[in-house]
Amino acid sequence: MALENLSVTLVGPEYPVNVGYIARLMKNFGMRKLYLVEPKFDRRVASIYAAHGSGVVEDAAEVSLDELRKRHDLLVATTAIPATKSSNVNRLSAAPEEVRQHVLSSKSASLVMGRDTTGLRNEEVALCDLVTTIYTGTKYQTMNISHSVAILLYVLSRTESKSRTIPSFEEREAFAGCAYELAVASGLQSFRAERLKKLAARMAIHSQLDEKELALLLSLMRKAVVTIESSYTRSKT
Repeated sequence: MALENLSVTLVGPEYPVNVGYIARLMKNFGMRKLYLVEPKFDRRVASIYAAHGSGVVEDAAEVSLDELRKRHDLLVATTAIPATKSSNVNRLSAAPEEVRQHVLSSKSASLVMGRDTTGLRNEEVALCDLVTTIYTGTKYQTMNISHSVAILLYVLSRTESKSRTIPSFEEREAFAGCAYELAVASGLQSFRAERLKKLAARMAIHSQLDEKELALLLSLMRKAVVTIESSYTRSKT
């Protein structure tokens, strides 16, 4: 199954009709794992709209975003409002076709959908590893959440072979943290170092490096940090 490692997460869902249709779509694509963050809908009503996907609604687990983060190597935020400036790292968006291979190559991934009316908040987007947007070709890109899920699941299911395995979340965090240390040791301003840290985490996903290659690069970066800090200490004595 192309989407066997993928789950869907709904943040603050309010309308049972949307949840039901999403559960039905998940059943269509052979998916069962649905996560709910601060749900506000009636499950019984949602199950009616879900039809044969009612079991997906009934089995949906309520979690916090922090718990979701611990359960998955890759979180993909969805938004109709991508970054307009490259400095807005958190909302730098990729097309679903680009995200597809990263999802299929991860050990576990979740497609994080925002609220029916207001979408995901900035801090929720920042918690995710990648951001994707469905580009409609018009100024009006806000779609009904169930329609968005239908398009995304179709695109993500198109490729069944995994070309590689992306580094785990812990490995990417270690790489990003070391990039931050190296930036600070090199004298980069703190806000620029923080931006570099976020970019490094995404670079670890988009690059073709596997876990061993990333570990080798991480080791080199750590040695560079030690060398710079030692040189600075000697210059002060």
